[in-house]
Amino acid sequence: MERNPLVSILLLSMNHESYIEQCIQSIINQTYKNIEIIYLDNASRDNTFLVGKKLLEESGITFKTFLNSEPKSISQNLNFLLYHSSGQYISPLSTDDWFAPKNIEKKVNFYLNNPDTGALFSNGWYYYEKEKKTILNDSTTFKRGRLFKEILMHPDCMFYVGVIYNRDIIEKLGKWDENLIIEDLDMYIRIGLIANIDFIDEPLVYYRRSSESASRSSRFMLDGFKQYYEKYKGESWINMKKWLAERYRLFAADCIDDRKKKEAAGLILNAIKLNPFGLKNYRTMFYLMRQSF
Repeated sequence: MERNPLVSILLLSMNHESYIEQCIQSIINQTYKNIEIIYLDNASRDNTFLVGKKLLEESGITFKTFLNSEPKSISQNLNFLLYHSSGQYISPLSTDDWFAPKNIEKKVNFYLNNPDTGALFSNGWYYYEKEKKTILNDSTTFKRGRLFKEILMHPDCMFYVGVIYNRDIIEKLGKWDENLIIEDLDMYIRIGLIANIDFIDEPLVYYRRSSESASRSSRFMLDGFKQYYEKYKGESWINMKKWLAERYRLFAADCIDDRKKKEAAGLILNAIKLNPFGLKNYRTMFYLMRQSF
């Protein structure tokens, strides 16, 4: 195995004019230097692309730039960037997030010692834009292995920013599924079916949370999870009715916390229809009823 493999950063932006400099500077500052940047702007309405292109021209890093004339899905954009990249390892990055200086170095070293790995991620920091506050993620619970079922059952077990993929595995799987609106979780599940997914228990990436970031609404997530139900409902290794019911219940609990009681009631009723014997569904319903009186 090559001891200094090329890493391709698949850089994707959309209306990130205020953030892209911090992102690109974090790539320039990487201690691992054998990298290329494949940059695509997804039809930004501001000057993101021009700012990003100028920064890359001054960076000294090998790069390619592309500009969509109209927005496309994340899966479509990632597959396009993958096609134009050359690295043995692939790291998608949104330009409102950024890397710690040793992020790539530590992940490449891990791959060199664990060549059977299909995807590698680390812990990370949440940066809250409004409060200007950085908080260490404390929800990641992970162990090494072919964790396709664990990832589907517990999506929060991973910190999704800064994942580095083995290119051979991605191409073997047929790239990102362009029929899904939540593309990353599906890729991890498919990788976990054929290869190990690994974790470095160290914060090496930063995920920005703000109204302008790509944070997803509950409705968007539910629509995505319905697609997962359709895709995986025939699999013998998981009961997808129970899985989707639990997603409804968790979103209902969030709605209760946000005082959206009517929406919570609809969600928990859907959960009960899918899994009428799930005790957690009824406990959530009873809690909602108590809150309503």
